[in-house]
Amino acid sequence: SSGNIATAHLNDPDVDDERASLEAAAASTAVAGDGGQRYRGKPLTVKDVLSWRRLQLSRAKLKASSRTSALLSGFAIVAMVELEISSGSSSSTSSSPAAAVPSWLLVLFASSAALLIAVHMLALMISTCLLPNLESVSENDARTIRASPHDKMRFYIETSWIFSTGLGILLFLVVVVLQTWVKFYAVSKTAAIAATAIIAPVVVVFVVFALVFYHQLTLHKFRRAALMVERLQLDLRAFSAAGDDVKMV
Repeated sequence: SSGNIATAHLNDPDVDDERASLEAAAASTAVAGDGGQRYRGKPLTVKDVLSWRRLQLSRAKLKASSRTSALLSGFAIVAMVELEISSGSSSSTSSSPAAAVPSWLLVLFASSAALLIAVHMLALMISTCLLPNLESVSENDARTIRASPHDKMRFYIETSWIFSTGLGILLFLVVVVLQTWVKFYAVSKTAAIAATAIIAPVVVVFVVFALVFYHQLTLHKFRRAALMVERLQLDLRAFSAAGDDVKMV
């Protein structure tokens, strides 16, 4: 349970470091800006600092998403354009109608490549639309941080991140396998089988890594939140006890 986790890690020094860093970051905004000029606005609160951290994470996700989507979608388009398919109807002795690429394989390859391009284009569109609004937020301006749309647009940011780095990469590996079959089906099926045997374990490792990574990340966030809540409850109890002592005196 969350209470057991919090109690077991109650004295974790990372929690104190987390609180200290938040308080220091909020206090340090009293003097900020280029050239050592004093910041004239209201100092950032702990809530603003946490919002700024989420903003930084959203920026990093959108930047990684835009770069990955542009790169992989470009590869997919080039693969479709430059791919040469043997029809099997040539009079050459190296190919025969029986060795022609099946139509179902061509349909599967074309559909996967089109889906890959569509997924990455959607992720790229979201990143392109949202990133300028997040880049314009100033670190030392509480008003712009609070007006930033990164919390309201969190669903779209996560969608872009998952489409680009999760579903998009998985589809890219599938398209590579299908492309080898389309390319070498009429020439050497052994080459296509060899490529499939190499990429298939990579797909399995990719899926396992994604599941383990998100599980560990979620567990880490849960433990940090549970520890912070428990520490705040202890502080509240201590504050209430001190207030009772003052009333008794």
